[in-house]
Amino acid sequence: MGRDARISGAAVVAPPINEILQLSLRSRPAATDPSIALDPREKTAKGRLIGLVASEPGTGVADSNALERCANVATSAPFFMCGRDLLRRAAAEKQRHVERDWRDRGLGLHSTEVDDSVPQMNHAKMRRLGWAFVGVGVAAVAYHLAPVSKRAVRTKLRQVDYTAIALASVAASDAYGDSVGMRPAPAFVKDVSAIAAVKFPLAVSAAHCLASEVAFFRGSRGCVDRTKRPKKMMAVGRRDGMFAMHVGCAAAASFFFAAEEVWPDFPLLHAAWHCFGAAAMHTGTLCVFGEYKPAPPGYAKARY
Repeated sequence: MGRDARISGAAVVAPPINEILQLSLRSRPAATDPSIALDPREKTAKGRLIGLVASEPGTGVADSNALERCANVATSAPFFMCGRDLLRRAAAEKQRHVERDWRDRGLGLHSTEVDDSVPQMNHAKMRRLGWAFVGVGVAAVAYHLAPVSKRAVRTKLRQVDYTAIALASVAASDAYGDSVGMRPAPAFVKDVSAIAAVKFPLAVSAAHCLASEVAFFRGSRGCVDRTKRPKKMMAVGRRDGMFAMHVGCAAAASFFFAAEEVWPDFPLLHAAWHCFGAAAMHTGTLCVFGEYKPAPPGYAKARY
């Protein structure tokens, strides 16, 4: 009885509701806090696309399972193949250039089988483009092999991947434009593009890919500088068909590039982008230079 009286006589004060709510909210991270690393799949498709345009690709939605990771790594191989093709073309053209020079100077040291029907190119620029494609392949493999749990590492590697693509597009517009007789861009434009590729890779890629498309079209129509290219070329009709194939591959690559952000749970969209992107560049090369023809064995090859 006395104990009940003491309890009933004591003043019981309820904890303030306002303080409880504040403590509860303070213990949870705010959804708008930029320091909180959210799963990219939790964002909307619009948010992911805006992030790409704003050059904030984040960690990406690829490599969600072992199948996708293996497919993305395997489909990085075509970039290495494109690079190897361009490096072989550059090496063969360097040999032809030396032998043509010896022939024109009447030194008698050239191979009698120098093929003047092969379109001439700037072998230094083509070699630079070939190594740029190899760099794209290396960056892609490194990104797709990075653990999904290491978000900071994946964010950096995805930025490196996009930067490598942008730098390759700068090299492509320079090499292909030079081969079809387009007016070369000023040196400062190339320098600014290379610097901007780190911060704005998508914008740089878009601008220089557009210039490459003009070069591919000119090459497919035979609209080239005759002082740099021999008259005997692939038939225009065949080049038109190759350009149509290139346009189809480029359109498919653009679609899969955006579709990955719109439908992140649909499998193998990123791998499809790899395949069609590499195919677009390979068919573009064929539009300008035609089929690859190795240089004939001659004195230049034996000496150099």
